[in-house]
This record gives sequence, C-alpha cells and structure tokens, in this order.
Amino acid sequence: MVFTGRVPHSEVSRYYDQIDLLVYPRHSMRLTELVTPLKPLEAMAQGRIFAASDVGGHKELIRDGVTGRLFAAGSAQALTETVSDMLAGRDRWPAMRCAGREFVESVRNWTNSVAHYQQPYARLTAAGRANG
Repeated sequence: MVFTGRVPHSEVSRYYDQIDLLVYPRHSMRLTELVTPLKPLEAMAQGRIFAASDVGGHKELIRDGVTGRLFAAGSAQALTETVSDMLAGRDRWPAMRCAGREFVESVRNWTNSVAHYQQPYARLTAAGRANG
C-alpha cells in the first residue's frame, strides 16, 4: 500500500496503471447517502476494479460482483473479507474491468450526465428571466 498524497492530473493515468485494486471505505451519513462520488467512476473509466462501502452514492454506481464489490459500511471485517475474496478471485477481474468501463461509457458518460441538468437549469433561467 502506498499513500502518494496529491497526484498531478497529468500523472493520474500512470498511477492508475500501477494499481491492482482500489478500496473506497465511507461511513454511512447523510452526505455519503446522498452524494455520488466521482472516484469510483474514474476507476471504472481507467479499467480498474474496486471495493466500496455500501452507502447510497456507491450503491448507485456499483452492481455488486459485476462492476465492483460492495461491503458493509463501517465494518472492517466486511472490508477485509471482500478484499480477500477479490484478491483470491483474480480470474474475475477482466470481466469486472470490462463491465465497469462499459457502465461509464454507456450510462455515466458526459452526454447522459449533462442531460440530467438541462431541465433544472432551464427552469431556473426561465424563473430568473421572469423575475427580471
């Protein structure tokens, strides 16, 4: 395990190439249940596999066993068991990498992401024009 600190954006890809498995442990709290994190999407886009705690934002992105693995939030034992299982099942990694990358390319791409914001922004700008 290596803690790199801040990595310049231009070097992110090089660092991802050195990673076998990422782990995203988050505690369950209002923020983590409501906000979808970008790091798992970044990992999937880079063709990396990962395990993440089963909080709302992660559950929105991850199909357990398909695009990544989920473990019980706040449980060190669940995290350890999930990571150990993943390390023992390296034969499943290629399919998981492909499924994650496909998810990002087909579902969580910029076109689809921007489309979710068009209607709210249209309403807000129309309301702003109406209020002068």
